[in-house]
Amino acid sequence: MKKLLHYTLFIFSLTSFSQVTYLSTDYASQTESFLVSHSTTGLVGNDFVQTGANLVWDYSNLAPSTQETIQFQNPNTAGYKNIWCFLNGFLFNCNTQFNNNFNLATKLSNGIVIQGNGLTNIIDHLKLSSTALENKMIGAAITLNGATVPFAASYQIPDKLYQFPITYSSNYSNASTLNLDLTNLNVPLQYASNGIRTNVVEGWGALTTPFGVFANVLKLKTTLVNNITVTLNGTPTQNTITTISYQWFDKAYGIPVLQVDGNEVGGQFVATNISYFDIPRCLSPNALFAFFPLTSDINPVTGNASVSFINLSNNYDSLVWNFGDGTPTSTAVNPTHNFSCPGISQVTLTATNAFCNPAQVNSITIPVTITDTQNFYTTGVTQAGTTLTADRTLTGTTYQWVACNVNNEQFPLGNSQSFTPTVSGSYAVFMTTNGCESISDCTEVNLLANSSFEFENKITLVPNPTNGSLAIINPLQILVKEIAIYDALGNLVSIKLDMSAQSAGIYFVKITTEKGVIVKKVIKK
Repeated sequence: MKKLLHYTLFIFSLTSFSQVTYLSTDYASQTESFLVSHSTTGLVGNDFVQTGANLVWDYSNLAPSTQETIQFQNPNTAGYKNIWCFLNGFLFNCNTQFNNNFNLATKLSNGIVIQGNGLTNIIDHLKLSSTALENKMIGAAITLNGATVPFAASYQIPDKLYQFPITYSSNYSNASTLNLDLTNLNVPLQYASNGIRTNVVEGWGALTTPFGVFANVLKLKTTLVNNITVTLNGTPTQNTITTISYQWFDKAYGIPVLQVDGNEVGGQFVATNISYFDIPRCLSPNALFAFFPLTSDINPVTGNASVSFINLSNNYDSLVWNFGDGTPTSTAVNPTHNFSCPGISQVTLTATNAFCNPAQVNSITIPVTITDTQNFYTTGVTQAGTTLTADRTLTGTTYQWVACNVNNEQFPLGNSQSFTPTVSGSYAVFMTTNGCESISDCTEVNLLANSSFEFENKITLVPNPTNGSLAIINPLQILVKEIAIYDALGNLVSIKLDMSAQSAGIYFVKITTEKGVIVKKVIKK
């Protein structure tokens, strides 16, 4: 029995390790989607270059770090057919021309809009035939100053991704050209790319990944050399980018079951990205975001500051943004939020992976600074005589005047925009506008300089002139809160009624009472 089993396994291994031919009919169709895992643990330590006939590639040590779904669709539903027909002059035969050129589409990127400008819903439009898979057009939604329009950029020479059938030892090169001019959209940007893609089917055998064993695969090496010219505001910048990709194909799957991208450095291949066909896995979410601008200023026209948030999280199926300003949370991927108040808001992003059981949650909090350099929420106060008036006149503002004493205590007083104190002292005003609270600096009001108080002449200092010690004559028994003695230059020299240590000269004694402030001149002998 054991001999029979060994013989059967031997025959199975011989049939498994045979060359296969990958046809265009094996590639993805319009309704297919594929879950792939990305790994960072295998970038170093694995030999992805090894090639040849009847090999065994074992990359079972790859560990998934993130996952994504690659979705294929009918290009007619991608949203760029009409604009492509318009740009190419196909006004009366749009459907025929479009379907002759494209029969497969897949999303390249979700894109992003920052401060009312950006690209979203970036989709590759492909033509799959019995002999080739060609990338022929890129569609995108362009947002400029908050207005979004569809745009289609056609390859002048399509980028031929694969030639079919894919068989061992196939070797071919194809050129591609893509020129993009956005100056007609008032964007001073032009992009030109001239590429050479070389594909070599350099190996076949069996492949093992964390998903499992693929008994019959073909290994394809792609070298793409792109000469890119970006012209911004009339100034061109040229660059040549060379990338190398190794892909393993199994006839049962519509995409490569393993793909490793990278570059050659010093004659050695250095992997930068690994993706492979996989099943859903419970991966811990990682919440992370950036925002722009780094410091946002209150716009005096709108009364708020706009901040664009860039989600950098992974391994999540839901997001919640708390902007730290009391406004409702958001579940958008890349929200733009308007902050109404200057200050620092603690913004928290929470990412949840509900596929895990129990659900995995991760949060991150980053402070966002909102400034008011144009003084929209002014805290200035204008003094006219003994009347104080808050400079802020914004609709809906409420006012609360307070008295500032030496202990920084505050006592509620008037609640109008203007306030006239009845007692000398230092005053400030709390202002609330659209939920934004702020307070002015304290303003000193000396009523003694503007009117006479009956107690001013009732309080005296004796003896004057003095040799040192002073006493207060206070027949009205007015509460004295504080004493401060200043020299002729305004320097504080004592807080007690004792000038024994002072040299001869003229001094001023400031007496703070419950009814106001009195200043007396004293001569030290």
